[in-house]
Amino acid sequence: MSDSEDEDMGAIAWPGFVDILSSVIIMFVFFLMIIAGALYIYTMIYISKVKSDQVAEQVESEFEFLFKQQQTEFAESEEQEIIVDSEEKTLVVFFGEDAISILPEVKQQIQDELSKYDPELYTIKITAPRAKRTTDITKRKVAVARMFNVRNTVLDAGYPPGDAIPKLTETIEIEDTLDWTKIEIIEKQQP
Repeated sequence: MSDSEDEDMGAIAWPGFVDILSSVIIMFVFFLMIIAGALYIYTMIYISKVKSDQVAEQVESEFEFLFKQQQTEFAESEEQEIIVDSEEKTLVVFFGEDAISILPEVKQQIQDELSKYDPELYTIKITAPRAKRTTDITKRKVAVARMFNVRNTVLDAGYPPGDAIPKLTETIEIEDTLDWTKIEIIEKQQP
């Protein structure tokens, strides 16, 4: 009789064990879902904060540039310099960050260098870097203004308007800056 009672007790204990185990598993899965949901929400908040910080930093740098330009009203810069490469027949004018106009001594240096070449035999290509982002409208306007001021200096040197061609080019840093305008002296093709 004792053997049959033991078997009956084992049969009664098994469903209780399964019930307890399934309850523990259900509670564990529920706990994991709560943690996963909290982590997802925290991650989304963190990502949005990082993105908003990046956007705020970008907007702040653009406004700082705009403010600096408006404050100085595109003043002349004392930081302006020119690099002449006689072999490549190029001149690169470096402007200060706040300048679009050409200093008189730089203008004279450009005209002296261009006077070495006959306007009948050479054409001039004037390039400035395009802004990195299409939203940098002010930077593009500054680059165009610098380019046309250099073009005016080239025209003053005796080159006809059709031979002084301005063009925005890809964004290339020269001397670790984008504040430059390049003059290339190109030999005309003889007919």
